[in-house]
Amino acid sequence: MFPSVFGSKLYYSSNGFAGMGGLDIFVAEGQQHTFRNRHNLRFPVNSASDDFCYVMVSDSPESFYGYVSSDRSGGKGLDDIYSFSYDKPKIRIRLEGQTLNKVTSDQLEDVQLTLLDDKGQVVLRRLSDAKGAFTFPVDARTNYRIVAEKIKFHGDSVAVPALYPQKDTTIRLTLRLQPVIEKGTSFVLENIYYDLDKYNIREDAKPILNQLVRTMRDNPTLKIELSSHTDSRATAKYNMKLSQNRAQAAVDYIVSRGIARDRIVAKGYGESKLVNKCADGVQCSDAEHQANRRTEIKVLEY
Repeated sequence: MFPSVFGSKLYYSSNGFAGMGGLDIFVAEGQQHTFRNRHNLRFPVNSASDDFCYVMVSDSPESFYGYVSSDRSGGKGLDDIYSFSYDKPKIRIRLEGQTLNKVTSDQLEDVQLTLLDDKGQVVLRRLSDAKGAFTFPVDARTNYRIVAEKIKFHGDSVAVPALYPQKDTTIRLTLRLQPVIEKGTSFVLENIYYDLDKYNIREDAKPILNQLVRTMRDNPTLKIELSSHTDSRATAKYNMKLSQNRAQAAVDYIVSRGIARDRIVAKGYGESKLVNKCADGVQCSDAEHQANRRTEIKVLEY
């Protein structure tokens, strides 16, 4: 009797099941004509009298409220309408992380950690401790990015997708920073991807390139070569041109962010510097070819 639906839940009144007396309000979950897991809402929603017409108006992550009719004692008449509201306990989410030297795996202290929201605005800043550890409290339903920076290192960053936990939650992560103090040092700039046969900078590559921009701002004497490499699928001439275009596009983006052009050189190597056996005519897996498609940074001066 008196059914109402809110989201995936069906609320109704019945005296056909064991309850507290009279009409009791029950809830079941499902959709359309199939609802399961019926249970009694119990006290204080139900009483020894008739309780019916339960209507949910709002159910947010923080609270819910609605209305119910009842002829329970203490009312103003026979059947009264009552409102109800409930503030849900706040769920706490904690980020726990560690900063490491990417080459030696040593713990790095005094790394500046910046927590950014999904609009790139700074939420919090702090330094890692003597063991490289750090913590941030974060909110549910919000995307974040953590950026790690330290002088004489190329920083690291990691995206933290929005969470919708039902209980207190701890997220653990590690940020690895690449030393850049020695001339000739080379490392792969990870997670730079391009669409097939394209060289425009994708949105998902910009946070990684922005991290390189921050590294160059923090180390004003640093000069680098940014190189792009392809796999061996396609002609060597085509791959050389494509890789040069990709390297140049990345450099142009970095320059557009305020880095002087004379501090960074674009170089395309095509398929001339493969990191494995996957040359022309050699059958390889997609993962092996992927290893050859990379963007590298080489320290020219420091």
